[in-house]
Amino acid sequence: MTIANRNALLKLCERRYIDLELADAGITVRIQSLSEKEKSTYETRLIAKSGRGILRERLQDATRRLIALCLVDEDNDRIFLDSDVDKIGELDSFVSSKIYDACQEHCGFNKGDIQDAVKNSPEITDDDLPSDSP
Repeated sequence: MTIANRNALLKLCERRYIDLELADAGITVRIQSLSEKEKSTYETRLIAKSGRGILRERLQDATRRLIALCLVDEDNDRIFLDSDVDKIGELDSFVSSKIYDACQEHCGFNKGDIQDAVKNSPEITDDDLPSDSP
């Protein structure tokens, strides 16, 4: 076995795709992988700027945000804009749960990552201001 060098690792920057058949809905959706930067940004959006706890609003839309980031069309272009997150909330919850679970697995999230973050957070907050703000 050869130890990877810089060039070998940079070749891994290409996205991966999977197609998920939603038989009950009669459609197939395509899911793209996230870069490490995108995954980290997604994860840290849950945390309040003060660093004290998880923002309730961002926790509530975490499923929808991941779906928006991952679903692509046949040309591998994102289907949803970031501004579509609220509209994604209107999807049937059975369908959105199947898509979300597949997105989590394809992007390397462990089941329960968000639940663990909530459990280990000192608080769930509505406040995104630093603690010394008026």
